[in-house]
Amino acid sequence: MGQVKWTAKSEKDLDELTDYIAKNFSVDLAIELVNDLIETTEAMLNDNPLCGSILESNPLFSKLIYKGNSIYYSENPRDKNLYVVYVQSRKTQYQKERLVTK
Repeated sequence: MGQVKWTAKSEKDLDELTDYIAKNFSVDLAIELVNDLIETTEAMLNDNPLCGSILESNPLFSKLIYKGNSIYYSENPRDKNLYVVYVQSRKTQYQKERLVTK
């Protein structure tokens, strides 16, 4: 297996989560929680890339849940890296269009 990589859209999701927590709670808490989400996700996927549950709606993607936030990822068959493509915070609605393959 390759590395865990975050797509630009998933990084934007993390930025939005950070902004929400900072605005509603504190900047320190936002940084701590989002960094913990990233570190935990990467550690889990590096230890066991199959730890997430496969999505019935699109079996190319798997999902982890961390403190109520859903992390969607997929393996790229070419480079064997795992790509986190969508971070759905617990405060937002699921966007199924984010997991459409072309």
